Amino acid sequence: MKKIFFFTAIFLVQFLSAQKFIHPKTDSALTLTDMQKQFGEYKETHNLKKEKGWKYFKRFEMDEQMHTNGRGEVCDPTDYIRAAIDVAEQKQAENNSTALMNAWYPVGPNVLPNNITGYMENGIGRINCIAFHPTNASTYFVGVAQGGMWKTTNDGGSWTPLTDNLPITRISDIAIDPNDPDNTMYISVCDFEYIGFGLYLNGRKRNTHYGLGVYKTTDGGATWNPTGLTFQLTQGDASLIRRVIVDPANSNIIVACGVSGMYRSIDAGVTWTTINTGLFWDLQKDPVSSNILYAATGWVMNSNDGACSIMKSTDFGLTWTTLNTGIPATGTVQRIKLAIAPSDPNYVYAITCDTQFGLYGIYKSTNAGTSWSYIAPTTNVLEAGDGTSPGGQGTYDLAIMVNATNRNIIYTGGVNLYGSSDGGNTFDPASHWTLGYGPTIHGDIHFIDRNPVNGNIFVCSDGGVYRTTNIITQTWASANSGNNWPTVWNTIGSNLQITSFYRISSSRNAADRLCAGAQDNATFYLKNSAWFTIFGGDGMDTYLDPLNNSNVIGSSQYGSFYNSQNDGFSDMGTNPNMNGENAEWTSPLTADYNNPGTMYAGFQNVYKSTDNGFNWTQISNFTEPTYGTEISAIAVSNTNANTIYVTKRVRYEYNENGKIYKTTNGGGTWTNITANVPDTLYYTSVEISETDPLSAWVTLAGFAAGQKVYRTTNGGTSWANVSYNLPNIPVNCVKYIPGTGNVMIATDLGVYLFDAVNNQWVLRSIGLPNVICSDLEVNVNTNKIYVCTFGRGIWATDLDVFTNLQPTISSSLQMNLFPSPNNGTFTISLTGENSSSQELSLDVIDVMGRVVHSEKLIGKNSYEIKLDVLPGMYFAHVSGTGVKGVKSFVVE
Repeated sequence: MKKIFFFTAIFLVQFLSAQKFIHPKTDSALTLTDMQKQFGEYKETHNLKKEKGWKYFKRFEMDEQMHTNGRGEVCDPTDYIRAAIDVAEQKQAENNSTALMNAWYPVGPNVLPNNITGYMENGIGRINCIAFHPTNASTYFVGVAQGGMWKTTNDGGSWTPLTDNLPITRISDIAIDPNDPDNTMYISVCDFEYIGFGLYLNGRKRNTHYGLGVYKTTDGGATWNPTGLTFQLTQGDASLIRRVIVDPANSNIIVACGVSGMYRSIDAGVTWTTINTGLFWDLQKDPVSSNILYAATGWVMNSNDGACSIMKSTDFGLTWTTLNTGIPATGTVQRIKLAIAPSDPNYVYAITCDTQFGLYGIYKSTNAGTSWSYIAPTTNVLEAGDGTSPGGQGTYDLAIMVNATNRNIIYTGGVNLYGSSDGGNTFDPASHWTLGYGPTIHGDIHFIDRNPVNGNIFVCSDGGVYRTTNIITQTWASANSGNNWPTVWNTIGSNLQITSFYRISSSRNAADRLCAGAQDNATFYLKNSAWFTIFGGDGMDTYLDPLNNSNVIGSSQYGSFYNSQNDGFSDMGTNPNMNGENAEWTSPLTADYNNPGTMYAGFQNVYKSTDNGFNWTQISNFTEPTYGTEISAIAVSNTNANTIYVTKRVRYEYNENGKIYKTTNGGGTWTNITANVPDTLYYTSVEISETDPLSAWVTLAGFAAGQKVYRTTNGGTSWANVSYNLPNIPVNCVKYIPGTGNVMIATDLGVYLFDAVNNQWVLRSIGLPNVICSDLEVNVNTNKIYVCTFGRGIWATDLDVFTNLQPTISSSLQMNLFPSPNNGTFTISLTGENSSSQELSLDVIDVMGRVVHSEKLIGKNSYEIKLDVLPGMYFAHVSGTGVKGVKSFVVE
């Protein structure tokens, strides 16, 4: 019998069943700080290594705490979106320039990595939805949680991003105009999947997954514009739009629904009318009758908001009737997801999620909604195991689809995939999130749909998108007897660069190894141009040994560290948290590269290892009055290893402000140097000057205008605010660029370089999508600066020209690349100084970071380039003496 692996890594069960986040005295929604305090109390009495589900809350908290003001409140995101639009416009203007400038280009992950975790199915990143071209089976589109909308024209063989220039790149739904599918499309710009978690906080609405409403393209995705259903985000979660549908009989009529209600347009999105108010969670069109729509409203337990129902329209959304389903309006059912049988539209199914986020039951109509029957669950198809336990994460991942030809066969998605052949009475599994039963798909399923042209079935999950011709189930008894899952899957998301990374590290030698921790998808490791998934869990901070190219250390949430001496193929236990202290979601790991093998890890205290992480010694003894606050960042001096700076995170729920400490004797004594730095915002990063241990920088998250970066030149006796012209957005990382004295930061909207002459921050994000930049790393040996993003993988730029703040030879050289889009044949023209007198190198890089073409450009001003490549986005990287630059283009 195969063992079922129940790791604590992904699932929300016991914690949320006990913690409903409703205030026991006021029956109102809890604040973020109340939630944090409840979780702290829960953690004190539960062994998290044996509990499932808490990770869901910690992801939410990690996002939220980076977007608060100085009082722990989630802020009005108006400033954020204004800054996002401004930065997007700056990038676009520079991208359109003919000057050959230093720009970012992708480096991967360029394939779905080889999986050596040993237990979990790996993936590439979360996909929320899929939409199909109505007549071309090979053309379809996916919406990525944090990475935009992508298009394939060859059945997933290659992909092209279409929304990199939008202010934000969160997509929850895609609607293709069936009468003009090559040109006209609508997207819901938001990430709807966290709606069930803390909808209202402190009277202010959360913005971590905020939306812009519905956007439209009329040129196949080359450009996008807001429709009349566009939000300014002062409404917070009201801006979240869940579904959009275009009337196939009249493309001017569109219906959309979301948190703030149901909307209808009769002029192709120019203006909209509110048809219904309330919180809507789903909208489905009858597969036969173009006039019939069904909609599902919902109730959010965490905020006690909304009410459950199923509604029907027979005039494409103009009027609605609430159906008599018997579904409890509040207090029992939260989310409803609908599916209609293509072979018999009289059969309508609704899967419902309960207050423990597991399956409440299946509701079924066989007469087009006139009457409904309730099917009580015999198997909890939403939980992580074999369906015998309560709970799940139904407000986060929930999907249902009816078989194309058999009205009694349905498929459901939660953590795992299930199927029923008797109309929902009984279910058998078709996948499991671990590898314990053989090849499978990644867990956490958000969408199941069928290609209308060829009937192929697609599943979208936290790991990507998967295709099959037929979903086949087996019993748990069969699975436990050693039989692999019978469904044959094709992983077609391998060519999508959509991974959400927390941290990145480089080997800092010519081997050019990379290691980065990813949400949902473990740790990504690059060596010898091959990618691997190692360790498991949510990947967090990492370390690569610069001397031994097989040594790698990784971590998962709450400071679980792994030490491997063979490139992650196996790991030896290492426990920096030797005293079982509180640990941050992303526990910091910092190396002293001047003393190989010496590193520091942060929990409540600082722990030091001098033998590559095998043994650890506590070198601090921090005490807080009420709660042992966690260390969020560590920096060790390059010139004096005894000088170490440490930041501790703010804990609003315990009235514990953030702190900055420094030691000058290797941890023998520590001094609190927080004075003159805001202490009610989250400290994200600290960095010490390469040449002066008295000079250091600290960065802050949150939305407190003008409080982003602080600098000391006297060891923390005083601090200067050097935020200057930075927009009011979180700053996630600060790094010195080795050998230059220059400082750069990674923010939610791109990378900035500090101009010390003019005391200003210069945006250096040409080529980068408009996506959160979470960490920076430099490898002098390979002349690269790397940035890992939260939704668009890892990018690089050339170190030797990145720091040039003044015009150089590269800005005097003009480059045109035309046409774009093209069919693989295009022209590069060069004009200006040295345009034809030196040898230039051209590398063409695909959207996944692979070099697909190289040649020399010698002695001419114009070059015709012919490529034999798949459709997609590409980057022309031109380099020569004093000249380096990148231009992007599209092959169709």
